[in-house]
Amino acid sequence: MRKLVKDGVEWVKTYPTGDAAAPDANDHHTLCMTFEEMHAVVATAHNHRLKVTGHCRANQGIKNALRAGYDAIEHGTFMDAEALDLLLSRNVPCVPALYFELASIEHGPAYGMSQRVVDGHKETLEAGAESARMILRSGGRLGMGGDYGFAWNPHGDYARELTFFVNCVGLSPLEVIRCATRTGAEIMGRGDEIGTLTPGKLADILVVDGDVAANISILEDRHRFIAVMQGGIIKAGRLAMRPE
Repeated sequence: MRKLVKDGVEWVKTYPTGDAAAPDANDHHTLCMTFEEMHAVVATAHNHRLKVTGHCRANQGIKNALRAGYDAIEHGTFMDAEALDLLLSRNVPCVPALYFELASIEHGPAYGMSQRVVDGHKETLEAGAESARMILRSGGRLGMGGDYGFAWNPHGDYARELTFFVNCVGLSPLEVIRCATRTGAEIMGRGDEIGTLTPGKLADILVVDGDVAANISILEDRHRFIAVMQGGIIKAGRLAMRPE
């Protein structure tokens, strides 16, 4: 942990539970850390002013993480009412990372993923979508983003995740946008710098041709990007291509 502090790390991620990708070792209903181990990680990290998150799918693992003092949880897949109450009482954000499950179901077999693993991802997708809806409808906080960098879920397709949360999970476009912007900034501890169009904050803005509140998939079409503004300077989009 001290080495991580020296390296400038801000967050520590642990794996309190297993995953559908490892059904013969630690599947998504399996605990991989004890509560005592999780509490020790939190105590040490917080002592060095680091934040802690964790891969939490199994219901008991979610509860253990919340009781141990985790600052965020990843997935929160198989969450019951008691786990939800713990999450809400501490206002801990959750990042469902569900688009990876869909990508695994649709493209995993082409990369050698077994039917057993695919079926596990289907279970994870269904339960995770229900947990995400439950969290947001109860006043909790969701963040966007997830497991990218795999052959079947490459970097650069992030806008598809936003469309997915509208079309497949049932959130509204504006709810998804708030999760991706304001809540994302809050999770990083930078809500006072970025995340909303507010005077004094960094001006990282995307201007598109169309009504995103009516059709969020517009964000997948880069030809409709009028301007990408970073720090008040237009870096990309149609306006960046105009001759001065």
